[in-house]
Amino acid sequence: MSENAPHETAKSNMVTRIPRVRADATVATVVESLQAREFDCIDVIFVTDADEKLTGMVRIKELFANGRRLVGDIMETEFKTARADDDQEAIAVSALRQNITAVPVVDADGRLIGVVPPQALLKIFREEHMEDLQRLAGIAPRDNRPDTALNAPLYDRFRRRLPWLLFGLLASSLVTLQMVQYEKELASNVTVAFFVPALVYIAGAIGAQAVSVAVRGLSVNDIPIRKLIGDELLVGFGLGAVLGLITFEMVAFTFDDYALAFAVGLAVLAAGTLSATVGFGLPWLFKYFGYDPALGSGPICTIVQDLASISIYFGLVSILIL
Repeated sequence: MSENAPHETAKSNMVTRIPRVRADATVATVVESLQAREFDCIDVIFVTDADEKLTGMVRIKELFANGRRLVGDIMETEFKTARADDDQEAIAVSALRQNITAVPVVDADGRLIGVVPPQALLKIFREEHMEDLQRLAGIAPRDNRPDTALNAPLYDRFRRRLPWLLFGLLASSLVTLQMVQYEKELASNVTVAFFVPALVYIAGAIGAQAVSVAVRGLSVNDIPIRKLIGDELLVGFGLGAVLGLITFEMVAFTFDDYALAFAVGLAVLAAGTLSATVGFGLPWLFKYFGYDPALGSGPICTIVQDLASISIYFGLVSILIL
């Protein structure tokens, strides 16, 4: 992973005015000591020892429910901490997995130096989500603030979007060359061409959904692809089967050509299954080779799906009709 930008670390998001207590203090004493004091974050009470090393934490709701007990009796001791230079997205994901609203930040010796509060975690999730959306669409980063895509100069917006679109334009020539290979099929039955846009759209839409699910899943979970790819394959098959059946009935009813209807319906089934699998697997492939899973996944997936769906469709047409 590349070095984190200064404003994307725990240090840039943490606050330092936080409640610190000792484990041998009574809960009632702690509640009394918190009164008339101002903190930047009061959602969690942090327990430290004499050297200011973090030993535990108590959620505020637990504090008020156990007035006569010692802090050490109710504090949580199993939790993850962050370092000042840790990536902000990793911190937000850690909070989500632990179901906590604030993440403690410690130094190399385990001493508590601050906490990333709830409002900062929400801001991080929003920023990372916007960043993933831009990368998914193939928009090159201008700087490390994703919201600049909305207020950057017009020329800068143009420059950031152009690279992947140029790639798509060049790659689309492969689709054109592929269509030329089926000139004979198109000339003998022009009706065959009517369904290419719909087939490409369906494959692209299913693939785009799969890419979005995969990119977001990779950002909040560390689940091996083998555990999920089978499920996504079934989802793609199910979507393709339903859409393929509807398409079959529509084509058969409109054109009274059951061979063509069967070819179109079967192509939708195959393209849907393949698109879901490719769209879901591509971000994992990016991550495996050390690239951002969202980086250009959308444009690349679109080209792969277009080439595959057209090949499948015309292959079926050649077998079933011509």
